[in-house]
Amino acid sequence: MADKKAVGHAYNIDFLNVVFAVSSVVLFLSVVWMVWDDFDREWKQTQRRFTQLEIEVTRAGLDQASRAVDRAKLQQLETERAAQEKAVAASQAQVGEIQRKLDDVEARFYRVSQAANFAKATYDRDRYEYESARDAGGSGAASMGEVVAALGEQVAGLNLEVEQIEAERRALQAELARYTGALADVDTQIKGLTAVETRLQDRIAAIQPSFVKDYFRDAPLLDFMAPTLRIAQVITPNVVDDVNFTRVPKMDRCQTCHLAIDRTGYEEYPQPYRTHPNLELYVGTNSQHPIGQVGCTVCHEGMGQSVSFRDAAHYPSTEEQRTAWEEQYDWEEPHLWDFPMLPTDMSEASCAKCHRQEAYLPGATHLNRAYATLERAGCYACHKMLGFEGLRKPGPTLTRIEAKLSREWVANWIRDPRAIKPATWMPKVWYNSNSSEPADALRNEVEIEATVDYLFANSAPYQPQVPAPPAATGLPLRFPPARLS
Repeated sequence: MADKKAVGHAYNIDFLNVVFAVSSVVLFLSVVWMVWDDFDREWKQTQRRFTQLEIEVTRAGLDQASRAVDRAKLQQLETERAAQEKAVAASQAQVGEIQRKLDDVEARFYRVSQAANFAKATYDRDRYEYESARDAGGSGAASMGEVVAALGEQVAGLNLEVEQIEAERRALQAELARYTGALADVDTQIKGLTAVETRLQDRIAAIQPSFVKDYFRDAPLLDFMAPTLRIAQVITPNVVDDVNFTRVPKMDRCQTCHLAIDRTGYEEYPQPYRTHPNLELYVGTNSQHPIGQVGCTVCHEGMGQSVSFRDAAHYPSTEEQRTAWEEQYDWEEPHLWDFPMLPTDMSEASCAKCHRQEAYLPGATHLNRAYATLERAGCYACHKMLGFEGLRKPGPTLTRIEAKLSREWVANWIRDPRAIKPATWMPKVWYNSNSSEPADALRNEVEIEATVDYLFANSAPYQPQVPAPPAATGLPLRFPPARLS
């Protein structure tokens, strides 16, 4: 076989051409795949489906608004409007003449008012300089005062001319209203009667699919200019995320998919298109927690920077939901974010981030039940908690524990309080579900012993007032024996 190496080259030109051709094809296919993958992203599909849903909801609202319009009254107004249009047309010559005069007056009013404003600005500047020179005793203050006085007279004259032109304009407008006022009143009534219907019609026209919006502005390689599909982003003020080595402003992109979260009319639709419950309290524009200032992840946690379901650190509320997510979204428990999204029935836990000194929040049923449990259990007796200051401490003081209890009893109590007193509210800290393996036993016992050592090492001495009280032999009983049995 003949050698195909080019003269002066250490490589095969034909083989190199094949490598370049294959590399070019692979690179071209990779670019095509990259562009298409970006065009077909999950959040873009969500927004496309929401556009169809929004059209459906808006049309339903339009049908309802159309049925609510008093058609008999509207017909009456339309008839009256036609009659008024004929009256205006019959007086078109007078209306045209008045309108011509009014346009001329409007032009004069603009010119004179502009001149008055500029003269007033010059007068204010020169008057300040004059008063400063006068107070400083300057030699040219007198001449400056004459200039300022002349400017003041000019400003007064211009203001008077503005008032005269404005009076002339009002007179012409009143004269024009004699011919067109009735028609304007009818138009105002018709607009008020059909305002909601007109607004919804305009909204449908704005969101209706079209070639320009769907096939040009959102087309691959063209969607960088003015796309209709875009990421919605909220940066909450004075709230940051701790990302281990730095703190960055909290960024929420949840509205990219939850498009109707602060809109009414979507209460019955499934997520991510459902309206947030109780808009008057949460995320609504007039609420105490508007979405533009609070965002979503402040309450719900999760990774707000992400725009995909899996990376946003959603967390299921039930096992059935977990199974459905695994099948539909290839969901798995988030490992790359320290704050996975709270299940729906646990989101009230975030209220305590801001409401730190409130032990009761209206509407926060689960959180109030938790606070009530803390109060009933007396946790605040040992653990300092905002909102529970000044309450009676139900538990005993531990400052003199050595005088009352033994180390063995304290260790057994700490190890499992309910083994000693089944009705106690004291929780078990060790040997729970996350530390009950045989490998955890040694660590649990060391920590229990360390806790006991700490309590006894910090115990103060105690001397009872009666070191050895006498036996109660011969003393009368407080109650009859029958009541003691």
